[in-house]
Amino acid sequence: MGPLYGVFTALRQLIFSEGFPPKPQFEEKDVPDLSGKVYMITGGAGGIGLELAKILYSKNAKVYIAGRSVTNGTTAVNLIKNEYPKSDGGLEFLQLDLSDLTTIKPAVEKFLESEKRLDALVHNAGVMAAPTDWRTEQGWDIQLGTNVAGPFVLQRHLQPILMETAKFAPKDSVRVVFLSSISAHIAPEGGVDYANIESKGTLTLSMFAGIDSILKYAQSKCANVLMAKAYAQKFKDSGVIAVAPNPGNLKTDLTRHNPIAGALMSFFLYAPRYGALTELYSVASPEIDQSKNGSVVVPWGRIGPMRQDIIDNCEKGGALKLWDLMEEQTLGF
Repeated sequence: MGPLYGVFTALRQLIFSEGFPPKPQFEEKDVPDLSGKVYMITGGAGGIGLELAKILYSKNAKVYIAGRSVTNGTTAVNLIKNEYPKSDGGLEFLQLDLSDLTTIKPAVEKFLESEKRLDALVHNAGVMAAPTDWRTEQGWDIQLGTNVAGPFVLQRHLQPILMETAKFAPKDSVRVVFLSSISAHIAPEGGVDYANIESKGTLTLSMFAGIDSILKYAQSKCANVLMAKAYAQKFKDSGVIAVAPNPGNLKTDLTRHNPIAGALMSFFLYAPRYGALTELYSVASPEIDQSKNGSVVVPWGRIGPMRQDIIDNCEKGGALKLWDLMEEQTLGF
């Protein structure tokens, strides 16, 4: 499979399915009261994460907005509380930085001091089209580090409470959401370049910096598809379900590092609320059960397709190979 095949696949999905989705079939009105349930959303201070936090809080859930900026997090908490003054839910900001793995364990320990359950973990935060020389504190390519390595470490620390919650929560209701993108369709053959992953994403995928950045973003988002599929294989008896949604093409600040990409995509962009509905379906729809574990979700809440070579690689152990690589490279955090 050559790179043009991935581009063709992405364009086909953009034009015929994921770019112009049908009307949402699962919305706020379809969500029951969530009193007593606890959710964590990374990057929940803005964009679709903020919109998802609003919906869950409006249904009386307790929502943790996890992110770097105390100012942005506090602003988001106050904004949501003012918008939904009748909610009996809870809202907390949890400070952590996915680009600095040393911040994650302390944040989780703080969370566990207050909570005995976690009904869904939404790995929503991400970086797109960043300069290729940007690195995380531990030397990862900024996109692979923020979009995959940081969420992987967060997932590892929260896995015990998710599994414990699945023992008493309604069947199939405990979820993990690894956020993907339509760009996953242009990822390397099989989904990821394992040599690139072993280099913490620092090896180039293209000699042209702009294309390299786009391909690394695509790889990071396809890696999240592999993470969901590996999770479904590795923890199939845990009662926790993992999915990898493409939230849709949305008007957020995700393209802030690449204004040209933002301008080109502007014709296909929708309000952030629609992306939140894709995530809401992933988190709360009763349609998702063990038979959908490891699935890809497409806008605005449907089980969707993925490139056949990526599916084949996962079925041959490629997803678990990526999981094991991430485990090895994040030991000690």
